[in-house]
Amino acid sequence: MAARWWHSRYGGSFLRELVLVVALLLLYKYGRFLTKGHVDTALHNARDVISLERSLGVFSEARLQDLVLRDTTLIRFLNVYYLVAHVAVTAAAFLWLYARHPPTYRRFRNVMVVITLWGMVVHLVLPLAPPRMFPNLGFVDTARVFGPASYGAGSPYKGFANQFAAMPSLHFGWALVIAWAVLIATSSKWRFAVLAHPVITLAAIVLTANHYWLDAVVATILFVAALGVDHLIERRRKRKEQRAKGGGTPTPAAPTARSSIGSPSTYRPAAPRAPAASSATCCRAPSSRG
Repeated sequence: MAARWWHSRYGGSFLRELVLVVALLLLYKYGRFLTKGHVDTALHNARDVISLERSLGVFSEARLQDLVLRDTTLIRFLNVYYLVAHVAVTAAAFLWLYARHPPTYRRFRNVMVVITLWGMVVHLVLPLAPPRMFPNLGFVDTARVFGPASYGAGSPYKGFANQFAAMPSLHFGWALVIAWAVLIATSSKWRFAVLAHPVITLAAIVLTANHYWLDAVVATILFVAALGVDHLIERRRKRKEQRAKGGGTPTPAAPTARSSIGSPSTYRPAAPRAPAASSATCCRAPSSRG
């Protein structure tokens, strides 16, 4: 019984996938933790990002935040969404795709691994302070003021999460991957509702002053690049499957009625038979002459 369970889809295979997902999350958190001491570099990089956004005419995060600060219920909802949905929705997507759509799950997992690893590389190379660390520019740390806390005292990530890994926003990157996977996994007319997840996530990361617009742009670029890797992996997998299907020894076809007497190219007519002696000749006795 135990051996049968272990070899089932919800046995050893599921445990291996679960270990992979947990390891991915821990690696993501640990990678963020590696940059905790880069305060000066992170602040300097943030000023460069702000200057770039100003030159592009898109530095509007603080003005938009002012609009939502008037509604306490809305800003608390965005704080909760930022804190909870990132993990909860991602875990639900993993379980649903694994149980109901195995082929899409495989692609979803691969894209998640690629975008997370690349995101960690950018976090390490380019530590970045979030907008909420610049109150002089009009930003408000909404999680600290209105709750629930995302970082620091009272946060479930206290002492574990790093606050200087703003670029790219993997909150937004993971939301894009989830939306993409759901759209290709099912043909339900309700599937487009999943697009609300990246939209709300984008609002949450920007209006809570945890990310800049460019953090979401970089996450989108990494997402598109991860889809390219997925395309290459899937093409290689399909080629291997085709080779495996055509690699065996072909079974000879059953002989047809025509092949039983030989094909036209190999058929040879029988040699002509010598003419038989006439019955008169073979039956007449020889005459005797004196």
